[in-house]
Amino acid sequence: MPAYITAMGSFLPGEPVPNDEVEEYIGSVGRASSGLREQTLDNCGIKTRHYAIDKQQQTLFSNTDLAVGAIRRAVERSNITLDDIDLIAAATGLPDLIAPGFASGVHGELGSPPCEIVSTHGICSSGMMALKNAYLQVVAGEKKNAVACASELISRLMKSDRFTDVRPVSDDGAIAMEIAFLRYMLSDGAGAALVQDRPASEGISLRIDWISLTSYANTERTCMYMGAADNSGKRSWLDYPSAAEAAVDGALALRQDLGLLPHLVRLGVKEYQRLLDEGRFDPDELAWFPAHYSSERMKSMVLKEIEKKKLRGPSVEKWYSNLTRVGNIGSASIYVILEEMLAEGMISAGDKLLLMVPESGRFAVSFAHLTAVSGGEV
Repeated sequence: MPAYITAMGSFLPGEPVPNDEVEEYIGSVGRASSGLREQTLDNCGIKTRHYAIDKQQQTLFSNTDLAVGAIRRAVERSNITLDDIDLIAAATGLPDLIAPGFASGVHGELGSPPCEIVSTHGICSSGMMALKNAYLQVVAGEKKNAVACASELISRLMKSDRFTDVRPVSDDGAIAMEIAFLRYMLSDGAGAALVQDRPASEGISLRIDWISLTSYANTERTCMYMGAADNSGKRSWLDYPSAAEAAVDGALALRQDLGLLPHLVRLGVKEYQRLLDEGRFDPDELAWFPAHYSSERMKSMVLKEIEKKKLRGPSVEKWYSNLTRVGNIGSASIYVILEEMLAEGMISAGDKLLLMVPESGRFAVSFAHLTAVSGGEV
């Protein structure tokens, strides 16, 4: 039985925040903070992003609120109601609560009838994990109206008052680079996809041909993490005498080991080559290559690696991302990219799409192949 994405929704809180207003929301940390902001944003290419906090650093929407908003918008564009949802697969990197699972909160706030739920936790790849769960359940005939969603609310973790008592690691009192640059890279938002066993009667639906998720954690070091002061994995924040002491030591800050990022590019291209060699897709047949990446510089690195390996890659004009306008929303990015493409009428019947979502957590790479079909087509 095939499975189709028949409707999508996104929820981007507030108005777009331009680069020169970022510190009006998250504040400044360390004497070199503003200089670091310019350097980071020049490299990544982000011009605007969205925050679920205001300039007083008060939370306006919870992470759950963002996910619910995206789901409601997807359902509004579909032929079902909330009462028809039979699965909610919800993804995030940082849920509102440690327990219960994120999907429980989403289901509770959505207020839909009893249904199956799935919480997928991770960093960027968790959104693809949720989508694959919905896809497989529909293909297996278990569900008919499955919702997959991904949501991130990172701004409240990056507020300057969270770093007041964190031990400085440089002479000028600035926090570690692997923490500081993420304050300017990440933003808030959510996306949702309705997955059904038949295409929508009108408009464009996306048939899910396959989804591939591959972890390289068995051979790779942790790159992006939270819950420890370093990536050795030897001391969790739970091993400190108190949460306050863990926070002071920087164990509750999100970090990324910048030195490991080039390796993610090589792994991403390696996975691309594996799927290409297996005949899973034809680059020449692709109409679009929607890709989640953290910076325009990373995109250039991927293109150079493909060229270096002499692979048939998607041409530059087929790449699509809205990173510069909405920022890096982690697991929700690929949903928001696809939602925008559908809403703007960029996808036509017969178009083939190859999605790419790399994750720097402990290195995982996801790809998905989609085919656009017109209303009612099977």
